[in-house]
Amino acid sequence: MVEISLSTLLVSIQAVEKQIEYFEDLLRSETVRDKADIQDLLLTFDQAAENLKEAYISMRGEKSNFPKYEDLFSQGSKKDSDNVVNYKEDE
Repeated sequence: MVEISLSTLLVSIQAVEKQIEYFEDLLRSETVRDKADIQDLLLTFDQAAENLKEAYISMRGEKSNFPKYEDLFSQGSKKDSDNVVNYKEDE
């Protein structure tokens, strides 16, 4: 299995969350077509987000410079990814 860094996981979490936000906004749109397809995509991204969360939590050590998963997004909201702080790998 390929090793993946915690910083790569962090970026992946941010990207997946942004895409989830996009699909949720699209579903709320009045001009949405292929709603079922978008819901399927959203489910796929939700599952990916959960897998990334589990990987992040299991890789992050107690003395890590990286925040707890719950603190990645301001005020506990997973959707506020604009407020995520960049962290450097532990050395």
